[in-house]
Amino acid sequence: MDRKTLAYVGNPEQLAGIRKVRYEEGPAEGLTAYQVKNGPLQFTVGTDKCLDLLELSWKGVNLSFLAKNGLSAGAYAGRNAFSDKSVMGGMCFTCGPDNVGPGDGSRGLPVHGSFRFTPARQVSSRCFYGPDGQYHMEISGRMAPAGLFEPSVTLERMVETVYGTGTVRIRDCFRNEGYARAPFLLLYHWNFSGPFLEPDCRLDIGSRRCVLREEMGTPVGPETYLRLEEPEDGGTERVYFHQPEPDESGWVRLRVENPRLGIRAGLRYACRYLPRLIQWKSMVSGDYALGLEPSNCLVFGRKYEEDHGTLEYLEPGESRTTELEFTVESME
Repeated sequence: MDRKTLAYVGNPEQLAGIRKVRYEEGPAEGLTAYQVKNGPLQFTVGTDKCLDLLELSWKGVNLSFLAKNGLSAGAYAGRNAFSDKSVMGGMCFTCGPDNVGPGDGSRGLPVHGSFRFTPARQVSSRCFYGPDGQYHMEISGRMAPAGLFEPSVTLERMVETVYGTGTVRIRDCFRNEGYARAPFLLLYHWNFSGPFLEPDCRLDIGSRRCVLREEMGTPVGPETYLRLEEPEDGGTERVYFHQPEPDESGWVRLRVENPRLGIRAGLRYACRYLPRLIQWKSMVSGDYALGLEPSNCLVFGRKYEEDHGTLEYLEPGESRTTELEFTVESME
C-alpha cells in the first residue's frame, strides 16, 4: 500500500483493515469477531472462539465450510459441548488440548476439546507499516480454558496478514502453566466447501501412507483420497489418516485447486509437533466439505490415546510453538 496507491482512495480501509463486529441474532448472538479485509482476501477471526478463522473468501468466492447451525457464539457451543451441534465448522478451528474426537460426558471432555469455544483475553489488533515497508494486520490474544483443579494449558495466538498477499499466518504458543504434567491433544481443522469445493478440484497431499479410519490395517491409494465426488443424498463421511511427507526444511505443503474458478488454496505448516494428518471427506448433500487437519493424535478421543500409549503431555512449564501458513491466490 504505497503512496501512489493511496492517492486513489479516501481511506486505507477501502483496501485493507480490521473491523470489530458483534452479532445479534440466532446461535451467533453475542459473538464478537474481527473482520479482516486484505484486498481480494477477506476473513473473520472469532474473539470468543479461540481467535479461530470463522469465514474466508477470495474475490467474493467463499472457501470455508459452515455447518447447518451457521456462525455460533462460544456460549452456544458451550451449551452443546457434547453434541455435534457445537461444531459450526469455519475455515479453521482449533481442537484440544483436553480432547480430540467424540465427547466424553462422564469425564467432562467436550467434542473436539475446549479450545474451540474458549474466549480470548488480552486481545489486541493493529494495522501498521513494518520494517519491510509493507502494511501488516495483526490480531493476538490469549486463551486459558482450564477450570478449578484442571490441567492448565494456555494458548497465545497471533494471526497476521500482509496487504498485497493472499496469506494468513497463525503462530501459536502452548504452555503448561500448571504444576503437574498435562494431556496435550492438538488438531487444526481446516475446512473447505462450496462454491470453491467441487468435484473438479485437484488435491495435492504428500502422503507416505494413508489408511481409512475404519480399516486402519489396509493402506489406500491416492486414487481414493484425492478424488472428490458429486454430492450424494444420504451419503456418509470418509476419514483418512495420513503420514504426511515434509520437505527438507520440515514443512508439510497441501494444496486444493479449482481450475474452473481459477483459485488455488495452499496450507503450509511445520511438521515437528504435528506429525499426523487427518483428511475428512464429506461428499454428502447439504454437508459437502473437505477437511485437512494437521494433528498430534487421531480422532477417536482421549481414552483411545491413553489406551494405546500415544497420548502426548506437556510437563510443568513446558511450551510448544506451532506455525501455519494459509495462502489463497488466483491461478495463472
